[in-house]
Amino acid sequence: MPVYTDISMLKFEDGTFVVSLAPAAPIGGFNLRWQVSKRFGSTSGLIVKSAASGYGNNVSGINVTNSGAGVMQITLNSADTSGLDYGNYVYALERLDSGSRT
Repeated sequence: MPVYTDISMLKFEDGTFVVSLAPAAPIGGFNLRWQVSKRFGSTSGLIVKSAASGYGNNVSGINVTNSGAGVMQITLNSADTSGLDYGNYVYALERLDSGSRT
C-alpha cells in the first residue's frame, strides 16, 4: 500500500531525506531503486537512485541506515534537480530482486 508524503525542494538544491517502510520490514541484501517521475506509471525516472547488495552505502544516492527496519536516506544533489520545472512529482521505491516487488 503506498504511503503519500509531501517533500518540498527547490531547483538546484541539495537535500537528504529519510524513507521508512511502513510497516517496517528488513531490507538487508536487497537491490533497491528509488525514482522521481512526473506521474505514477511513468516508464522512465527523471531522478534515479539505487542501492545494490554487495556495494557500500550511498554509492548511488541510497544509504541504508537500518536494514532490519527498512530505513534509508536518499541523497539528492543540485544536479539531480537542475532540470526539473516547478510542479508536482511522484516518487517510488522498488525492490528489484528477481521474483520480488516491494
